[in-house]
Amino acid sequence: MRAGTVLTHEGAREGFFFIVVEGTVRIERGGGVVNRIGAGEFFGEIALLDGGPRTATAIAETPCRILSMTYQMFHELLDASPEIRTTILEGVGPRLRELDEFAPT
Repeated sequence: MRAGTVLTHEGAREGFFFIVVEGTVRIERGGGVVNRIGAGEFFGEIALLDGGPRTATAIAETPCRILSMTYQMFHELLDASPEIRTTILEGVGPRLRELDEFAPT
């Protein structure tokens, strides 16, 4: 994947979960950078867990290799692996708190 490729769009209803294999992905909310994630990290889980719109835009900041899963594949993975489910859910809490920091008051 080329640098500059937009992977998710804040506010859109998109049904994919992503795992970064190589490279860096920039996470933006409201046009500002809120995070950068790299190899071994994931994104897109919040919208798939609650069925809501994307909470942020994700952009490949460098050339990347990304694994993606559909909504169905993501939920099958969670059902099949309690360890992966726990890891993902443990990652959701801090991300939601981070999003709250950027919420308009």
